[in-house]
Amino acid sequence: MEHCELVPGRGIRHGKTEIFFNEKRATLRAALGEPIPPSNPMWDDEDEFVRGGEEWLRLRFVDNKLADIEVLGGTLSYKDIELKDTDVRTLKDGLNNHGLVLTDVTEWLSEGRDCIDLQIVVATAGDVEVVDDLEEGKQDRIAWVITSRDFEIEDA
Repeated sequence: MEHCELVPGRGIRHGKTEIFFNEKRATLRAALGEPIPPSNPMWDDEDEFVRGGEEWLRLRFVDNKLADIEVLGGTLSYKDIELKDTDVRTLKDGLNNHGLVLTDVTEWLSEGRDCIDLQIVVATAGDVEVVDDLEEGKQDRIAWVITSRDFEIEDA
């Protein structure tokens, strides 16, 4: 299972590989390997990576520079808090223990929940209607975590 660490406002770290915003697409492909071919040519600004037969990471680029990171599989942590391989209640509790809040809605995307301090949006299987997880009673499991260079915190 692939593991990444969140670096709020900058991107994620996978081992020694820094997957940071504004990094060039070619540099990330050299570090991560070739992505799977897009299922639809309309999404030619995205690279999707699979590990162990599981969707793992989707990267979106603007002008060939990294703009968005979507963690689809594996684990993603911040300090000692698991952000991806968990359920929403455990995530909220872990964030609260660090003085961080997970809202019940998102201002940045059309679905999910924001953690403004970490500049992420998380969605549960129930939020995005992941059928397999819904059928197995896992609707509270985190389906994905997204961070973006466009998720900015406004100054008070």
